[in-house]
Amino acid sequence: MVLDSYPWKKSLLSTATWLDKVRLDERNWSRSLVRVEKELFLGFYAIRKLLDTFSVTDKTKAKTFELKWSPRIRTVDYLNWHRIDKNFDLKTTRTETRDIRFLCNQFVHSYVFVIKIGSKGRLSGVYISSDKARHAKLYFVGIRQMLLAFRIVATDDPTRSHATRNEQTGQFEFIVT
Repeated sequence: MVLDSYPWKKSLLSTATWLDKVRLDERNWSRSLVRVEKELFLGFYAIRKLLDTFSVTDKTKAKTFELKWSPRIRTVDYLNWHRIDKNFDLKTTRTETRDIRFLCNQFVHSYVFVIKIGSKGRLSGVYISSDKARHAKLYFVGIRQMLLAFRIVATDDPTRSHATRNEQTGQFEFIVT
């Protein structure tokens, strides 16, 4: 349970700023890759936790992303998960629209996780697939999409919520705006 969303959101903004500025070179390569990995995993876990609270609006919870993906061509297992060029047809890319929770789950339940570095050592994005999705697809999540997810959640400040009890389930249903 998230008792106070402010520290979580503040951390997401700090992480987004760092990810946008980070440059990897021979001097800091290993240390920076580990930090990128850690910041992304923890950040998307934090977003998923915040989605389960009254700390973000329904509009943010419904936010969608256009994700590029490539089909699987070989079995992906513990010994070859990192061989994305052998396991997935990277020459074939398709696009699908998924919500922010799906995006978070790819990181939280990642089985395949390969960081892509672009020009001048900048983070370009991540090839990722959850333990379930790995049997069919490899997603590519660009840095702009990751930063957008972090910043949208971090700056979302609900002003009103309304709860009603569902007569069939007995559970409360909430609308947060």
